[in-house]
Amino acid sequence: MINYRQAANVSDSVEREVQNIIAKGKTPFQEYLFFESKMHGTCISLDGDIQSCESDEHMYHEALVHPAMLAHPNPKTVLIMGGGEGATAREVLSHKSVTKVVMVDIDEEFVELCKEHIPEWGKSAFADPRLEVLYMDINEYLASCTQKFDIVIGDLIDVDDWDSPAAFLYGEGLYQTIKPLLNPNAIIATQGGALDTQESTNHKHIREMMGRVFGDVRSYGVVVPSFYHLWGYVIASDDLSIIDTSLSQKFQESAKELDLVGLGVESLVAAFTLPIQIKKNIGV
Repeated sequence: MINYRQAANVSDSVEREVQNIIAKGKTPFQEYLFFESKMHGTCISLDGDIQSCESDEHMYHEALVHPAMLAHPNPKTVLIMGGGEGATAREVLSHKSVTKVVMVDIDEEFVELCKEHIPEWGKSAFADPRLEVLYMDINEYLASCTQKFDIVIGDLIDVDDWDSPAAFLYGEGLYQTIKPLLNPNAIIATQGGALDTQESTNHKHIREMMGRVFGDVRSYGVVVPSFYHLWGYVIASDDLSIIDTSLSQKFQESAKELDLVGLGVESLVAAFTLPIQIKKNIGV
């Protein structure tokens, strides 16, 4: 993701400068910065990396959530790993079939900051009785979890160093732990880093780890302007043949239920048609 310090120092575009700092500091887990940008509105940075921006957070979160939700025949129980802004839960809870959502985020202080500074992003979710928010390490939660899930969504920090402790968030071990907690037809989705024509190292790594555990892994991507990239996502299950046969039809049928203010149905369908050069680069 883009470093906010870089974005603030682009001399040829004042629209990318930090106009106003709303809040900054450090929780026990990460450094945070909430700021206003002329181009992107209210933005959130964690440890120097942009996480979400007001101008296009709907695009990012709709792409993360809805393909998995729509590909499932009847999603009722959902696990969200991370998702501190509340926007991922907001999109999940827009599906009327959902009866229970568990959001596990390690950083309670950051979630409270989001409630204070960007309340409109997650207000409807945090007030929804179907949502349970737990503040704990995801490994700790999974080790004692007895709930079964139809959908698992990873809205987690991007990882640049695959030897760092944060790499476990996208590791084979995590997916192996999750799999016994999944109902039949369950689907797992995660953000998958930038897609470009040169490396896409993070995306390829995530695909590989998920492919060791699940029988069917797919990549898709949408342009998120504040990330300055075509942004990648990975969706996995034991069978995602619906994506090849009837996903477009199902997306169209569900359009009346969902308020896709960022992408719209056509863009969600098109997200699975990646450019040939990028498909070659990520080994699809």
